[in-house]
Amino acid sequence: MLSAFLVIPLIGAIVSALLPAEQARNARVVALVFSGIACALSVVIFFGFDPNTEGYQFVQRFDWISEDVTGFAIQYTVGVDGISAPMVILLGILTVVAVLVSWNIDVKPKQYFAWLLFLETAVAGVFISLDLIQFFLFWELELLPMFMLISQWGSGRRLYSATKFLVYTLAGSAFMLLGFLVIGFQAGTFDMAELAENPVTDAVIPLGIVFWAITLAFLVKLPVFPVHTWLP
Repeated sequence: MLSAFLVIPLIGAIVSALLPAEQARNARVVALVFSGIACALSVVIFFGFDPNTEGYQFVQRFDWISEDVTGFAIQYTVGVDGISAPMVILLGILTVVAVLVSWNIDVKPKQYFAWLLFLETAVAGVFISLDLIQFFLFWELELLPMFMLISQWGSGRRLYSATKFLVYTLAGSAFMLLGFLVIGFQAGTFDMAELAENPVTDAVIPLGIVFWAITLAFLVKLPVFPVHTWLP
């Protein structure tokens, strides 16, 4: 079910982008239909989540790269817990709201709604990923639709803001990747559930530095002073 929640907006984005030019205005209908389906799935996931059960639920997984090849597995792993389940339904609802609020956009509507749905997929991936490398990939995937939405349909110094946002976030993400790699190589796994059960207690780089390296990436995207200057 989580994989469907992840993929449906992406399918909608592709359908919207491939609409003929004379049907560009129909992109809003496509976006509403696919975001509505994703929203319905998010409701099912949220109300199907059992808060009395420990651990992750609705888990799906398979190996992208097996442990035999690299010494550790890089997996496609998704699931939700008591924190991410509310985020899933919030994302589903807010995307539908975003589509409705943007209903009257006339400037490149099919591109706009395609990027909006693509962003939903990327954010969903961040919320439900249970592998650090997979989390990082979806975290980075958010950059492209956000850059396009800000630079094409933003206000004020939109291109300047979008470019600065991209540079700041890429710089912050480099520190995040470094932190994830240190943790993953030290623990022999990038699986969040395994890391939670057997946390890393020592590493080549002091864990305090690893913590702040990862935190920096979140502070940039929030944004928090003093890394907020990409805002208009």
